[in-house]
Amino acid sequence: MSRRRLPGRIAAATLTALILGCGSVSAAAADTPKTWWYDAYGMEAIHAEGWTGKGAKIAVIDGNINPNLPAFAGRNLTVDTRSLCAENPQPTTAEVTEDSVHGTTLAAQIIGTGDGPGGVKGIAPDAEVMFYSFGTRNGETCTASEYADSLSPGALGVQRAIDAGAQIVTTSVLIAARPGDADVIANAIAKGVIIISATPNPTTVKGAGRGLGGFRGVTTAAAVDSTGALQKSPDGTPFALSWTTLVAPGVDLPTVGDTNGSWNQAETASGSSFAAPLVAGMLALVKQKYPDATGNQLIQSAIHNTGQKDHELAFDAASGFGYGLAWPAHFLRENPSQYPDENPLLAEDDMQPTDAKIASAVQRGSTYPPAVQADSSAGPADPRSGDASPQTQTTDTSWLPATIFTTLVIAVIAAAVIALVAVTRIRKKRAGAEQ
Repeated sequence: MSRRRLPGRIAAATLTALILGCGSVSAAAADTPKTWWYDAYGMEAIHAEGWTGKGAKIAVIDGNINPNLPAFAGRNLTVDTRSLCAENPQPTTAEVTEDSVHGTTLAAQIIGTGDGPGGVKGIAPDAEVMFYSFGTRNGETCTASEYADSLSPGALGVQRAIDAGAQIVTTSVLIAARPGDADVIANAIAKGVIIISATPNPTTVKGAGRGLGGFRGVTTAAAVDSTGALQKSPDGTPFALSWTTLVAPGVDLPTVGDTNGSWNQAETASGSSFAAPLVAGMLALVKQKYPDATGNQLIQSAIHNTGQKDHELAFDAASGFGYGLAWPAHFLRENPSQYPDENPLLAEDDMQPTDAKIASAVQRGSTYPPAVQADSSAGPADPRSGDASPQTQTTDTSWLPATIFTTLVIAVIAAAVIALVAVTRIRKKRAGAEQ
């Protein structure tokens, strides 16, 4: 699709003007972190109107999680018992680590109660969150606990989320892609499942790549502060990435837990990791209000309705703001069904997954591994999606009725022949005796 581009300075000035009443976080405020975006977005009023994400299914793919905290009391949270990493089999932990604080905080960004240190309130508190854990990696790489020869752990998480019926998937962990990842992304696109991936941060190691954000059709989210400005690079310049789709709050926000070793304290952190789950939560709010809207239409609406005011569709690669600042109230005003049922982020046709892969996923259903062709000697694929019921080895009995009928006919004929022969012999014996 064509995208009208705006000069970066215009987009930045517009975004700065949109976040009213929220100045920069001071040093004193940093000692007591606040969820400033909650007030800036007017979330209390949105929730009071009944838009809480109820009925929406969001998958969070992240490090690790402590689900037994006040932040999740009474919330609809489930954790997949299968870790995504073969080397780290425990999907939950009570230990305070960077991975567990990260994953716990991002889940709370969506459904948090506001209880406990940090007071993190969720943007879609009544949504169903399914958590897919890498386990505690401690910064180490890991291999997927399933299909390790073809999938990254992140893509494995996406496939499991598809299988479980997730409508929205968000991840803020950067993992190098594997050859089969494109097929999983194609599965999501074919089924209308929205994938949101956080962009790298200024501190991300160069050359790390884009992770799942490097695939066609995936929504990428970058972080802005309370004035609407992007994160800063080490030299003080805005950290602008040309392939950003949307920006959302992600600077100077509270965590659930303190990486120094306590769940009873919070700390202030920044990063695009915060932005991705907020975008996912906004999509959940709109999905609740407009349940008939498809995933493609939700993406369309998200990029059309950035900021507080109506405007023409505009994409700004140079400034790093993409289509603009995700804004839930504006998003909720517009019915997504007015937009085409097409993923608008498939414009980069030189990237994976290809149109052919997506078309194949549509035809076979969102399975992994991809279905094997009928003339293949490799045998049938092992379906992993609700699109196809799991296959078991069974004996084909469709031939039985015809075979039984044929056998009975032959038996009847044989019996008749035998009976005729026997009668004939008896008659001949009698005739001989009478002579």
